[in-house]
Amino acid sequence: MVGVLLAAVGIAMLAVPQLSIFRRDVIIVILGVIPIVILLAAAVFLVIGVSDVREKAEEEELESEKGEGE
Repeated sequence: MVGVLLAAVGIAMLAVPQLSIFRRDVIIVILGVIPIVILLAAAVFLVIGVSDVREKAEEEELESEKGEGE
């Protein structure tokens, strides 16, 4: 939540021409935050994908055990 607030303040600072002193520093911070957010989102999707693969493997294992038991 704090990161989103800081990003919004940074974008607002870019829009206000009187605050041009901080413009270069804010651009550096925003350009540093964007890759971190992308990496975190990718990590979340990776974890979701791995858990789905595990669940499917467990389901297939249970089905094969049921088939052998009959």
